[in-house]
Amino acid sequence: MNKIDLNRVWDDARAMGAANKDLLAAIAGMFVLLPSVVGNMLIKAPTAATKDMPQAEAYQRLVQFYSDNWAVFVVLGLAVSFAVLTMLVLLLRPERLTVGESLKAAIVLLPGYFVASMLQGLGLGLGILLFILPGLYIFARLSLIAPVAAAEQCANPFEQLRRSFVLTRGNGWRVFMMLVILYVTAEIIQIVATTLTGLAGELLLPKDIANLLNSIVAGLVAAGLAAFLALLTAAIYRATTAPAPTPWLPGSGG
Repeated sequence: MNKIDLNRVWDDARAMGAANKDLLAAIAGMFVLLPSVVGNMLIKAPTAATKDMPQAEAYQRLVQFYSDNWAVFVVLGLAVSFAVLTMLVLLLRPERLTVGESLKAAIVLLPGYFVASMLQGLGLGLGILLFILPGLYIFARLSLIAPVAAAEQCANPFEQLRRSFVLTRGNGWRVFMMLVILYVTAEIIQIVATTLTGLAGELLLPKDIANLLNSIVAGLVAAGLAAFLALLTAAIYRATTAPAPTPWLPGSGG
């Protein structure tokens, strides 16, 4: 397997983003931003821990937090998965489907992709329990399950995982490096943005309005991350499936 050209991948992702920015923004806003804002308002905050709290009690409170909010997390996960699939269908299908057709295609693919993403997360968790690096490597090797589903109309979660593993052969750590840059950048932006808005809200706004503002900022970061993740994985998919990838053009698909 040839090593993918990282510069070509970034250029391809930028070209796709520039040509589709309005559609991607609309999809991310509708299916990531809005659900994130509503979800953050519905999540029950955990009981604050104290310095002298026993570790067992802190763990119990964490478990209780996820137990209280699992339904919200599942719905948010489904919404983000649906948004990413829709964006990838728009970017990678050679027939260039309309937004409505892309939404319908994403609905069909969503169950299989969601199962595949859960298995990807399980692989990440088991790998991290071993020596951390195996988990990160597995995550990178399985990072193309969404573009595989979207571009190849593959609804079988196990085939999505297998195909991603095949496509990323020889490029696992390169893919990992690109994903780390994306996630770390998004995390830094979120920390800075929520810190600034939190301070401003605390000083200038009522508590409820300040919390809503923080939720909107967090939702905007999540929407941006979903869009950039779709662009990056689409570009990686194109680089691993084309003998000599060319810059993305409308109608070029995968």
